[in-house]
Amino acid sequence: MRIIRIFIIIAILFSGRSYLMAGEPKQVNTDQSLPAGVSIYQLDNGLQVLLIENPILPMTGVNVVVKTGSAYENFATSGMNHMLEHLLFNGTTSRTQKQLYDEGDQIGGYNNASTSHYYADYMMVTPAGNIKKGMEIQADMLFNSILPTDKFEKEKGIVLEEIAKDLNDPKTMLNNNIHYILFRNHSLSLPVPGTYSTIESMSRDDVYAYYKNTYLPNNMILTAIGPFESDSMLAMIREIYGAAKPGNVEYPRYSNWKSGLDLPFEIEEGTRTFHRFYNGEELQIQMFYQLPLDFSGIHFTLIDEIFKKNHDALLTDLQKEFPAEIKSLEIETVNYPVKNYLWITVQVPNEFKSSDIQRYINKKIGSLELDLPPETIQFLATKARTDYLLNLEKPHMFGIYNAETLVLDGMEAVLQEAEFSAFTKAIQQIGSYKINPVPVVIIQHPEIKAQVRPVEISTQQQVFTDPASGMILIAKQNVNSNLLAVHYLFKHKANYESQFGKNAAQILHDCFGQRLNSTGNQRISNRYGLSFKVNDDPTIPMDDIYLHPDFGYIRVEGLADDLPGVITYLSGQMNKFVPTREEFSRALENSKRLSGGGMGGSKVSELFTRSYGEVVYESNPFPPGKGEIGYEEILKFKDLYFTPDNRIISAVSPAIPDSLHNLFVKNIPVRKQSEKKQDLAYVRALKIQTTEVTNELKGGGEQSFLFWGFTTGIASEDQAALEVFSQILADRIIFNVREKQGRAYRMSAGIEVVKDKALFYVRLGTRPENVDALLPQIPQFFDNSMVNTITAEELQKVINMYLGRMMFRRLSSINQAYYLAHSLYFFDDCGRDQKFLNLMKQVALDDVKRVAQKYMSVRNPVTVIVR
Repeated sequence: MRIIRIFIIIAILFSGRSYLMAGEPKQVNTDQSLPAGVSIYQLDNGLQVLLIENPILPMTGVNVVVKTGSAYENFATSGMNHMLEHLLFNGTTSRTQKQLYDEGDQIGGYNNASTSHYYADYMMVTPAGNIKKGMEIQADMLFNSILPTDKFEKEKGIVLEEIAKDLNDPKTMLNNNIHYILFRNHSLSLPVPGTYSTIESMSRDDVYAYYKNTYLPNNMILTAIGPFESDSMLAMIREIYGAAKPGNVEYPRYSNWKSGLDLPFEIEEGTRTFHRFYNGEELQIQMFYQLPLDFSGIHFTLIDEIFKKNHDALLTDLQKEFPAEIKSLEIETVNYPVKNYLWITVQVPNEFKSSDIQRYINKKIGSLELDLPPETIQFLATKARTDYLLNLEKPHMFGIYNAETLVLDGMEAVLQEAEFSAFTKAIQQIGSYKINPVPVVIIQHPEIKAQVRPVEISTQQQVFTDPASGMILIAKQNVNSNLLAVHYLFKHKANYESQFGKNAAQILHDCFGQRLNSTGNQRISNRYGLSFKVNDDPTIPMDDIYLHPDFGYIRVEGLADDLPGVITYLSGQMNKFVPTREEFSRALENSKRLSGGGMGGSKVSELFTRSYGEVVYESNPFPPGKGEIGYEEILKFKDLYFTPDNRIISAVSPAIPDSLHNLFVKNIPVRKQSEKKQDLAYVRALKIQTTEVTNELKGGGEQSFLFWGFTTGIASEDQAALEVFSQILADRIIFNVREKQGRAYRMSAGIEVVKDKALFYVRLGTRPENVDALLPQIPQFFDNSMVNTITAEELQKVINMYLGRMMFRRLSSINQAYYLAHSLYFFDDCGRDQKFLNLMKQVALDDVKRVAQKYMSVRNPVTVIVR
């Protein structure tokens, strides 16, 4: 539900300059000089343009925000904006759907879109030299889409699959219930993707009419960031986007329905407690205290920080007052342009003491001092600066994170809103505000369900090994950035956890995170603008590259202003760390909550993943330790796992590798290394089946899940060609099932290579009625005759597409650090990642056909179905 706003302190970072060129669109004037490389324009057709030069980037990102979204819909049109976003990828007056995909892949582009309440956002990221072609594709979609009738029903199927996926998620149902109540009879009460009913009844002509009414240049804002010269980029934008004709945007008005920026109907006094059911497992008491409408994003940042600081004390007081009732406490702000709330959630076993708990929370909230110390306010300003630098490395993020601010407040708000004086003014306003003591209360009850049972750039790079401590350091120089990114990879997690207990690393990392977030440590780390990530988060899609059973990590990002100071601080914290019993107790409880599954996602999908994994992969030689780990065991675990000789440090900074190495060595204690020599990382091996396997299990729910695949041995020299072939297979299979048939929303297919074996597979979630239709099709996707239809053009498109995605994942310094450590740990070569990408560039059509003929012979397939 959180609407994320990133407030950029650009004025602090650069000295000012602005542009005004004869014959060009006039630059918009502002009250203060613009930072170097930043310019603002408005084309004759009304398109607003914000350009930010960043010469160190290898890619350019262009985001176009359309000022329309689900906040302008009603029950007759719910999901129309989201449906329109899907349809724009289906063909234009000059390009078919396949041409849109192929041309984007051919230039290594990342072409994607998203829909929110107040905007639709279209993203195009390409290697810098290809951005003109990328913009031509994007503008063609935005202004010339035909929304082909023959694709309309297919896209309906995809959106219905997306809705089915969402309805399987307890968090989505919780949030839908909240929106229905807090924004009664307002468009914000409706889910962004729509509902089954609204999507099924939607007509193509209505969507097309809405498209022509709202997708106008005078209803759009374009932001671009990359290594361009602004005058050249502006000329291209004028040529490509300036040809579109402006028009009059008209949104419908209703007498009994609010939309857009209309204020919602107020919830009547006396009806402020609501009951709803959702498909989770914990009873939730949710309390919503309305906050002033004129509070800005800075106010909410400060309020979030205030309650973050007071969270543990509030939870302790609650658990002391209600020792058998309170399982957890969550506090956050919910801010929309039409209504703002402080949101408090407690998990309880039952409703017996609900009223007492509510009264107690009201009392505690009313007596809480809403203030922060000056150093914390300074930290928040420093963090905004760090966030800005981090976003400059990811050209797609600037437009995405600032889309809502651009739409609601304009481009100047993005550039000016987060001055330090605004923080001090906001904290004064918060301190004099009294929170409304009468919240809206929503009690969310778990649904009663039957038990489910199964039936069956300018850089230098160097690797250093310190013989005294065993520490391994990979140091990479990036002279074009003042960021420090340090990735600590802790080895052999599976082995050590099998000895000491499941989730031992997660618990230890949590303890370390608590220490870093302590008041005393934050005063120090705030000086360096440091942010820490100490554990995996499987709910974030891009984090999946970090999830592995045999390593843990700690990621640190911050400013490189004082490298000796920050490395001394980090090394001291890590090398002297001993968790306290209190830290351990909190971490253990957090681990239980995260692994309890109540809010963790679909039980059916977890059953599916476990079931096919047990068949496809070899048994784990390091089974998780049994029983609950104790405090003494976590200390023993730390002495093996958290030591210098069990970590690979990879660091990216402006410093030369030798000087960075000297700083780390200076702060690493001499330590006796482990006597036992361990092999490279453990990777779960694939299993070659000797017989055909078919398992079908009962799951229930809105979605069924299907896996089909077979495994074969391979030669190591064929891995690059197999990766290219995997991309071709995946492209064709997913296009057939998703785009042509509309029978899946999210799926994966292709070839998974693990050492000397390869798994050819299809894995997807779909509605139950689609399973029997898909089953006979899947083996046909792996028919060897298909290799004869692969063309050189398709091959090059797939290679460029893959390399573009890999470049996309390696934009940030911290991700570059990750791949260096990953390559060294898994392949004993920190350059292996780049070498493999170079090998892929050399793969020829004959190589792909050869490995296809050599390995794609279906033997003893595995089929697993959960429905």
